[in-house]
Parts: sequence; C-alpha cells; structure tokens
Amino acid sequence: MRRINKPHGVQKQAVIFDFDGTIADSLPALVEVFEDLTGRTDHYTAEQIDAFRALTIPELMKELHVSMWRVPQLLLKGRKMLKAHMHGIAVHEGMTELVEELHAKEVPLYVLSSNSTENVQMYLGWHKLSHCFAAVYGGASLFTKARRILQLVDNEQIDIANSWYVGDETRDVIAARAVGLHIASVTWGLNARTALEQKEPDILADTPQDLLAALEHTWKK
Repeated sequence: MRRINKPHGVQKQAVIFDFDGTIADSLPALVEVFEDLTGRTDHYTAEQIDAFRALTIPELMKELHVSMWRVPQLLLKGRKMLKAHMHGIAVHEGMTELVEELHAKEVPLYVLSSNSTENVQMYLGWHKLSHCFAAVYGGASLFTKARRILQLVDNEQIDIANSWYVGDETRDVIAARAVGLHIASVTWGLNARTALEQKEPDILADTPQDLLAALEHTWKK
C-alpha cells in the first residue's frame, strides 16, 4: 500500500497524531463505554486492563469473547456514547506542551483517529489546541486505518518519506509502515511497551518529553 507522493504541489513535512490514548487520556472512558455496550455489570479490574494492553485488537476481542464481525457496529455506537464522556477526559500530561512546541516551530500537525471528527474537534477546542492542528480526520476504521492515512496524505500534500505518525497501538505501527510514514509509538496509551516493542517502531517514547526530543532530533534528517 506504500504510496509515492503526487508530483504536483508543495509537499509538507508533517506530524500526524492519533487521538485516543495518544493525546487524550481516554482509556478509562473507553473501558466504561465498552462495558456499557456489552452489558457488563461488573467492572474490569486494573489488573485485567493492564493485561489487555499487551494484546492486539483481534487478541483483545477474543479475550473479551466479542466476535470480530460485531466490532464495526460497536465502534459506531461507541463513538456516539463516548461524546458524553469527552468533558471528563484529560489531556495526557505533557502533550499540550509538546503540541504547542511543535506548532511554534511551524510544524504542520494533523489528527487522524478512529474517534469521530466531531468529538476530536470539540475536545481540542475545549483544551485550546484547535489552532495547533491544520485538520482533523476522524472515523477511521479499526482495520483499514492505512486507507484513511493515505486520504489525509493525498489531501494535504504531505511528504510521506519525511513525515511521522504518532500513535499508541500496534495497529498504528502497521498502518504507518504500510503507507511509508515514520512511526513513533508512545507507551502511555492502549498498548503496553512490551507489545509495541515487538513491532519495532522508529521511536518508542515513554514520556512526551522523550517524544519531543526524538522528533526534534530526527526532524531535519
């Protein structure tokens, strides 16, 4: 699926961010929404949630006894239900400063998310980050994220070979690599460090400060 940039227009070196788990500390809200969607009456424990973070989406669905054919329907309903939780979701500590720093350096920034565009734009507005992002692309499928990335890349005339995707899941590594983007994985989101390490991202960051330093170091290379 790797794409060679179209020859027309000026291509931009950019950073594309995932949203849930990467910018927004939304894992607790996502767990609560999933419990409501599936009618679970007892809450998952912290130990169970920590174990889930070591799994891929297919592995997680198997562990939760959810058929893969139900996932698109659950995702659609979940986006609507998550809207009610958005006000209570914090920005990951350090991510506001990271985004503002990159914006101040005039780095073109984008969001691409499985969450809805409306939810993400609303959230960024509340946290006074909207001005930092050139565009938000929401509604990405869990399993066809690479296609949505390609749409963003084509629409925004992004220089694939010199741009980055920042995400918190193993599927982010797979999607970014399929397109040809560099990939920076963060360990504070859905997937744990051990799971992300197995996919060998270009950058593996444990803090936003680590991520910013790594991006600044590689940016002009």
